[in-house]
Amino acid sequence: MFPFTPEMPNPILCRGICYIARMRRTIPALLLLATVPAFAANYATCLLDALPGTQNDVAAHAAMQVCQSKHPGGLEAVQQGSGRGIFGYNSGAECTAKKAGDTRSQRAAYIIGAACRRLYDEPVRYLTDEEVGFPPARR
Repeated sequence: MFPFTPEMPNPILCRGICYIARMRRTIPALLLLATVPAFAANYATCLLDALPGTQNDVAAHAAMQVCQSKHPGGLEAVQQGSGRGIFGYNSGAECTAKKAGDTRSQRAAYIIGAACRRLYDEPVRYLTDEEVGFPPARR
């Protein structure tokens, strides 16, 4: 074996020290990414960010206008059930209970319920005429 020089550190010693040095750079970067403010992806999520805890109907209407200006399509542009997933609520009712529980404004609570149902309720599947038993349409 040859002796280690300052230009060439001991590989065994460097393994632990270099790992710690890399983690010192990685952990702050991960924390920075975790604290970046979330932005509303659509009208429903904008409403759910702005409305919980709203005290009066005037404030609820103003929040609704702000979200409408950011997401002009409204609730119709939000795909039914698009919020469902591992980290989301299981249903619109569960979301409404959590988000609207401390909201004094009835208007805000109603709008929260509509946004929750749009995001977390399963899409409705409509039966076709054949499935219902209607004869095929004549042309």
